[in-house]
Amino acid sequence: PSADFEGPPAVRTVFGYGSLIFRPGFDYRRAYPACVRGFYRRFWQRSADHRGTPEAPGRVLTLLRAEDFGEAADSEAEAVVYGMAYEVDEAQWPAVLEDLDIRERHGYIRTVAELQPLPPAGEGGAAAGAFEEGPQRAIVYYANELGQNAAYAGPETITETATIIAVTCGPSGRNDEYLFKLERALGERGLPADPYIVELASEVRRMQAAAAAAMGAEAAQR
Repeated sequence: PSADFEGPPAVRTVFGYGSLIFRPGFDYRRAYPACVRGFYRRFWQRSADHRGTPEAPGRVLTLLRAEDFGEAADSEAEAVVYGMAYEVDEAQWPAVLEDLDIRERHGYIRTVAELQPLPPAGEGGAAAGAFEEGPQRAIVYYANELGQNAAYAGPETITETATIIAVTCGPSGRNDEYLFKLERALGERGLPADPYIVELASEVRRMQAAAAAAMGAEAAQR
């Protein structure tokens, strides 16, 4: 789908739902919490250049449209993703968009989505100010054409994803660091906890603790 940035009104806002929450990497005029509906957030994107290698790809986040989630959908999970909206100055927009297209080049496509405030709305701050100005839209990067998307790894169970994240590492660092930073950033930014992220992080920690205990027991027997 095409992304209509020019409006009216023109879209000059980016919605971050993963590493953009704790490391935007670009200048912005204003940032505020928001959500997009009709998507699910999952660690189902292979990463061979950041949090893994071609031989052992890690996992990073992507968004899946609800209609593409299919049988992987959790009937009790709401199709809503909480993240941060970053408003960018007009003069900076072309450079920011170019950098993001490079950053999200493997398996993502961008579109424009309507932003909604976090419940309860109207408590003040940047978010309240933004939504008082009228409807807000932002560009969103998500997984498209899943059958032809070589970077798409889903659907995976929590255990399958955790097994990879617990041990992989790439040029940008350890795969678990990405997950744990996101988990912490959601709280620091005042965003609702994501049950999927909480469960995945807990399983990664459990696996790592079990592996450490096994190594300790093996060392003690030598």
